[in-house]
Amino acid sequence: MTKPSIADRRAAIAKLVNLSGYASNEYLAEHFAVSTQTVRRDIRALARENLVSRHHGGAGSVSSVVNTSYDARRVSRTAEKRLLGQAVTGLLRDGASLFITPGTTMEFFARELTGLGRLCVITNNLHAAMLLHNREEIELILPCGRVRAKNGAIVGASALSFLADFYVDFLVTSVGAIAPDGTLLDYDVNEVALVQRMMRNAKKIVLAADQTKFERSAVIKVGHIRDVSVFVTDRPPPPAISDILGASGVQLVLPGTRG
Repeated sequence: MTKPSIADRRAAIAKLVNLSGYASNEYLAEHFAVSTQTVRRDIRALARENLVSRHHGGAGSVSSVVNTSYDARRVSRTAEKRLLGQAVTGLLRDGASLFITPGTTMEFFARELTGLGRLCVITNNLHAAMLLHNREEIELILPCGRVRAKNGAIVGASALSFLADFYVDFLVTSVGAIAPDGTLLDYDVNEVALVQRMMRNAKKIVLAADQTKFERSAVIKVGHIRDVSVFVTDRPPPPAISDILGASGVQLVLPGTRG
């Protein structure tokens, strides 16, 4: 069996730590069959890139103030994000108009956005736009504004004003975190302002978020899960969230699950 590279091991450590919230040096050393000294070096390197936070004797998930790097999220939980993208595509119809927000889950959705005939897509997600710009059946519209180097999101007052002139069939979005009470959270105030504008200007809101969003925290309120029309996720949500969805009439879609 081929020994994983240092980069592969560190990516796996970052994924494990951020999913579990915390892992000790001893656990990581045993799990990855390396010495604790190697683990400490890995954690120092990952902490410099803000992929984990260093703790005495181990590593924890990154701060709720700063999201994990885009490149790290792009290669994390790819199968789940692909399933979510396919499921969301199945909810749309030929001729629909939609907003697409920034984020890696939305980038995967854009990759799966096929077979629907003509669509009008308005997005401030530069990565999604690059995947869709040469599709003749898609009318692609982008706002002007500042492009964030961290994730390719277009933000700013001009973008906010531009979006106010549209009223679309669907908003397709994800979030950084979902609180136990159903509050939708994210990390950047400028991006959140645009998402909130899109939420007001869409007939239906489709939220796509994998199970790890229930294990994370962020500091900026986007809205509440009761306000979405459809929630697409890869595992049954916690009981409290399920109760909110049922009481609010939110459609729950669980792609790849039985029952």
